[in-house]
Amino acid sequence: MIQECFRHVRGIGPKTASLLNERGFASWDDCLGREQELPFNGGRRKRFIQEMRLSREALQKNDIGYFISAFPKAEHWRILARYFNSATFVDVETTGLSRYFNHATVITAFHNRAIHTFRYGENLDEFLILADDAELLATFNGNCFDIPFLEKTFNVPSINCPHIDLRWIAWHRGYSGGLKYIERGMGMRRPAFLDGIDGFEAVGLFHQWQVGDAGAGETLARYCAADTIATYLVAERLLVEAGCRIELSDPKEMYTLIS
Repeated sequence: MIQECFRHVRGIGPKTASLLNERGFASWDDCLGREQELPFNGGRRKRFIQEMRLSREALQKNDIGYFISAFPKAEHWRILARYFNSATFVDVETTGLSRYFNHATVITAFHNRAIHTFRYGENLDEFLILADDAELLATFNGNCFDIPFLEKTFNVPSINCPHIDLRWIAWHRGYSGGLKYIERGMGMRRPAFLDGIDGFEAVGLFHQWQVGDAGAGETLARYCAADTIATYLVAERLLVEAGCRIELSDPKEMYTLIS
């Protein structure tokens, strides 16, 4: 589906994209195979053809960063659909909301079909090794929260991996609100042992853990992992709604990864 997007080309909006489809241009290859039939003239046609060639070349090179920069956020679902099976889903818990005064406490990643947990004071820095191995990071609200906190925590200018924020994919599909709200709206429920835990409670769990309550630390890690799993489950359902052929995971089965 990524090759069916034309809206990353300057001057191509929904109406022009629909016109191209009506005239039988369903993909970049269609456009490059019938250049003289494109409904553009002169310099506009030249620029459009150039962008089609750049897009095809980026796809051949798996240059995901190119598509994230070029595609409008309303079309980011196409990128996620293309690389869904190799995407790494990430969630970050912190000591507070300020990226300037607070830091990450637990990071979890659903990577290669397994949950990976990184804890403050133990192995937090090892997340950077996983990020180097990842092809694409996916978060919920990561542009505003997770990614800036990771950059601050590790004192790096940027995380060296392309990133997609599911919050905006959800918003363009008609879903607003936080991850848990959307998850419940899709009919999914978390394990009972996580009832009542939210981001505020997670801060308290961290402080309990730091003064010797190992159980609080384990609960915090499982809560973070639940957010990661929820991000994955919501992503599946958003892509199915967009017309992708994905076999939906059973939430109960997915949550056995942290039970």
